[in-house]
Amino acid sequence: MLIAALIPGGYNCVIAQQSRTSATPQTGSYTDPRDGKVYKTVNIGTQVWFAENFAYLPEVDTVNISVYGYKGNSVKKAKETKSYKEYGALYSWEKAKELAPKGWRLPTDADWMQLETAVGMPKEIAAKSGWRGSGKSITALKENGSSGFSIKFAGWRTDYGDFRFQKDHANFWVADSHDPARAHERLMGVNNQSIGREVGNKGCGFSVRYVRDTPAEEYITYPEKEWEMMENVSDFGWSQDKINQLYRYAIDSTNATGIIVVQSGEMIYDYGDTHELSYIASVRKSLLAMLYGKYEENGTIDLNKTLKELNIDDVGGLLDIEREAKIIDVLQSKSGVFHPASNPGGNEWLFPERGSKKPGTYFIYNNWDFNVAGYIFEQETGQDIYTAFERDIAKKIGFQQWDLTKQQKSGDTSKSKFKAYHFELSTRDMARLGYLMLRKGNWKKEQVIPESWVEKLTTITTSYADMYKVDPRLKDWPWWKWGQGLMWRIWDSPDLKPEFKGAYTATGNQGQYITVIPSMDIVVALKTKAVYGRRTDKEMYERFLNKLFEAKK
Repeated sequence: MLIAALIPGGYNCVIAQQSRTSATPQTGSYTDPRDGKVYKTVNIGTQVWFAENFAYLPEVDTVNISVYGYKGNSVKKAKETKSYKEYGALYSWEKAKELAPKGWRLPTDADWMQLETAVGMPKEIAAKSGWRGSGKSITALKENGSSGFSIKFAGWRTDYGDFRFQKDHANFWVADSHDPARAHERLMGVNNQSIGREVGNKGCGFSVRYVRDTPAEEYITYPEKEWEMMENVSDFGWSQDKINQLYRYAIDSTNATGIIVVQSGEMIYDYGDTHELSYIASVRKSLLAMLYGKYEENGTIDLNKTLKELNIDDVGGLLDIEREAKIIDVLQSKSGVFHPASNPGGNEWLFPERGSKKPGTYFIYNNWDFNVAGYIFEQETGQDIYTAFERDIAKKIGFQQWDLTKQQKSGDTSKSKFKAYHFELSTRDMARLGYLMLRKGNWKKEQVIPESWVEKLTTITTSYADMYKVDPRLKDWPWWKWGQGLMWRIWDSPDLKPEFKGAYTATGNQGQYITVIPSMDIVVALKTKAVYGRRTDKEMYERFLNKLFEAKK
């Protein structure tokens, strides 16, 4: 029985090939710390899925979070119903995205396609919209099926509050929006031998199955002396033909001189001279931020120390209010010190009057802050940035092209005594840094950077919306998609594709990027060699990322 409120969608979809699967599903569990509920999980191909319907009830109504057949507002009473105990809860699309537990997310259309092909649906069938598939691949997903996914036919709630088709239909939200009113979904009838790839009104209440950010543990690897090229990219749902098409796109539509894409520890794409050492511009700031973690954790660096306590002053003197800035304010680029930097590249033309902003309250992209962060690191640890980076990070994660003699500081000390700490890296080593971040600071069972510090680096301290209050240019830059963490850019605009959930980037002038995309367990490192006088700008770079995502469709 087809649900009348569902409208077939004409959306491009993933092409994935059948993955390695075991005869017996590999199962596990996840405990949601918000309410202590334990969910069954199952490994299917490279993915880890909830094996039962989500049931978190911070509140209950018939608009955003509901339990089939219950129209009251008591969470306690809703949880006592037979429907809740057997089928979980129903959620609007927005709530389904919002309530994902940490480390899990609402699956994209690409995730669902990967699941469907992993259980045997041919990729040319999976590419179709509407009802598709048949036989064992559908049976495998149902309750007691061989995959362990165990679909429950929980029914659904209309966007005007009626409940329909429990025990007959299962509807699951997909993260991809179709248009302002509708989003993608998957649906199945108890007697159907196919599964629907459709769209539904975002206000409807559907069941939810989350997929984990990281793949099954057996698929996570680390590079040795060299990055290895992945033998079968279809294990992760990629089309090798479409990845191959990215080479022509890189040549025709970017100025990149080196690009690497890493999936779960192996390369799936390698373009240009990725071994060459060259200047990485403001990516240096993200590297320094990584270096801070060990010393913040062991107490060598106290983020609450002020510039006054550190005896920091500069050419012409700092104001008393400026010297109240803390190290954490400096790392957030919120010091309130609007002093010229020794090198160009900050937004000094946007600086307000000196002394007009209290430290910690006002973000401005400020090279003075970034440079003094380097000085503070050296003063507090008693180490040179480059030798500390070599010992604490480069050697531990096996940099391939690191050369200590190539790293040097520069700056006009008549403007500021704090020099910029420039780095020269290869694209391959940029990818190692991104992969270290993706693995939350862990490298082959050694915690190189504290996991809690990686979390701090990638947590928004200035939102995308707040950026607009500072920089008037952004209204004319539709490609600007970031907020700010601790010297990392955080993807934060309201119109992002679902793949960008939780993503962050280190950026450098002329086109240097390290992007970590946890939702896909990938790292993208792209470099444009500065001496050629060309750039791969942020808009061009985002187009490349979107083309990459399309290699799963």
